[in-house]
Amino acid sequence: MKAILYVVVKGSLQDVRAIQEILKKRISDISFSPDREQPSLNDCIEFYASFQIEKDQLPALECFLNNDWTGDSGDLESYGFNTKMFDSRVYYLRLQYD
Repeated sequence: MKAILYVVVKGSLQDVRAIQEILKKRISDISFSPDREQPSLNDCIEFYASFQIEKDQLPALECFLNNDWTGDSGDLESYGFNTKMFDSRVYYLRLQYD
């Protein structure tokens, strides 16, 4: 199934590249959109990642990315200020899949 991950990173372009490298090591055949400044948050950069994943691999990926998601299966989100992200530079994640 296709999955889309929206990522907001608190930091610089160098931090974004480091986060993308972590994701590349964990998710095969992942592709990234161009990054851009997040318009409503100071010092934050956003990007999207898309990839194919098998349904039975989703629980492990969800646990890797964050320890406490909110939302319904297929449309999950989490904030780094009150949960444990896979990297402390990640401010926000949204994981969508069908």
